[in-house]
Amino acid sequence: MFYQDKTFTDERVELSGCGFHGCTFKNCELVYRGEPSPNFQDNNLVDSVFVFADSAICTLYFLSNVYHAGRGGREVVEKTFEDIRRRAIHGRTARTVPPDTPDHSLR
Repeated sequence: MFYQDKTFTDERVELSGCGFHGCTFKNCELVYRGEPSPNFQDNNLVDSVFVFADSAICTLYFLSNVYHAGRGGREVVEKTFEDIRRRAIHGRTARTVPPDTPDHSLR
């Protein structure tokens, strides 16, 4: 489903496989369950939250576990988010660099 210039208010919006261009989300729960990934462009989110479910929550648990895994884990996760900020994640496989620890390990 593709939405353009639509305002969602006080709704639970399923995101998987949808496109949103120029939309506004006011006080919404934006539900992401995994793939296919939604497409967002030029939207406004006002007092809205993401709800991660199914395979999407597994990814967050994984990142949280790595972040708290020990030396280097935090750096790996932070590098992943830096790649996201730089729009440097493309394709079906994303790769990060080894952590900046003496032995490039998570421990």
